[in-house]
Amino acid sequence: MNQVLSETIVGQNQTQFARFGVGHGYRFNGDFVHLNAMFTILDGAAHERAWALQLRARPVEFAAGVRSADYLVAEAVLPPISEIADDHEGFEVSAFARPPAGQGAYEMSLVLVARRSGGTDEVHDRVVYQRPEAFSQPALRGAVGFRLDGERVVVTVAELLNPRDAANVSGTLALELRGYSWPYSGGNDEGTLLAGVTLGTLAGQTSLMDSSFDLLFNRPSAGVWNFALLLREWTAGGYVTRDFINFDLPVQFEAPVQPAPVVIAPVALPEVQPVVAVTSAVTEVAPQPSARIQVEAPVEKAPVVVPVAKAAVAAPASPAKAVAQPPAAKPTVVSVNAAGVDELAAVKGMPRKVAEGIVKRRPFKSLDDLTKIKGMGVKLLEKLRVHLKL
Repeated sequence: MNQVLSETIVGQNQTQFARFGVGHGYRFNGDFVHLNAMFTILDGAAHERAWALQLRARPVEFAAGVRSADYLVAEAVLPPISEIADDHEGFEVSAFARPPAGQGAYEMSLVLVARRSGGTDEVHDRVVYQRPEAFSQPALRGAVGFRLDGERVVVTVAELLNPRDAANVSGTLALELRGYSWPYSGGNDEGTLLAGVTLGTLAGQTSLMDSSFDLLFNRPSAGVWNFALLLREWTAGGYVTRDFINFDLPVQFEAPVQPAPVVIAPVALPEVQPVVAVTSAVTEVAPQPSARIQVEAPVEKAPVVVPVAKAAVAAPASPAKAVAQPPAAKPTVVSVNAAGVDELAAVKGMPRKVAEGIVKRRPFKSLDDLTKIKGMGVKLLEKLRVHLKL
């Protein structure tokens, strides 16, 4: 989704390190936009910054004096200034484009941005183009609604239109019902996914009419939620929001009722009488006369042996021995902003030409920016992502 920009504009109390030259412009080509500009260095401190070209869009009705309405459509990172020998340098770069969601007209501007490590963007120059830009992209038309029914939600759309040329088939389209803490404005807040359905592609100049979708509903946490239906399209940069509808009435969800714990009353046990040990009675014998009385020894009776069947006793089982598993090998991870060409090219699957392009075009803000390198497509990046870091 489009990013709402936060920036610092260079003013009278700050030095302007660089500015645009005479030539500059932009051109859309499918999911990408081509940017060209002359770059003029005004101060040696420019070497201490990382520089980028940004293409921004601002709704025409809010254009006058409202910086917070800017949306980032595309950004191309420029080579380090230390590699520029002259004070004037021309650039022609391409970047993935994310036009704002919706069908309005937008004021476009090309912005020269410098940033410090961990700091906000410093805008050193901006060119505003007089001709508004209207983006032709899949759209929602007519009545749109939803109906909650327990764990299901029914989403209805009167019309889903692809207004592009007849030969311009859309990417895979998807509808997503999402919840937000406040009404969605088309920015980069992804909210909470409540339900979704994949629709497939749609040819240019055609529509889906009177569609109804019975979907599984992912109940959000307790609170008040603003619902929005997003129309998204698969592109070279993943899913991008093309249009959206905000529903006026917020929906409140209560916390689920927890079942009362089952308490078992204690049961009084019968009183146990103490066991008293009873010894055998001792018979006292009166003293006998002094005459010795001969007493025959008692005859020992052979003991009666009663055979008792012995229960079979199983031999104790030997405890199972734990078999140590060899630790999983950790993939080698290299930094795209610090590693050399040889180190990057050593990554399995990394073409050397791509490694050279990475070194030339860095630094990068995210690994997704690597798709700007010639030869690095989305599929190749996904294969290499586990071995790369910033």
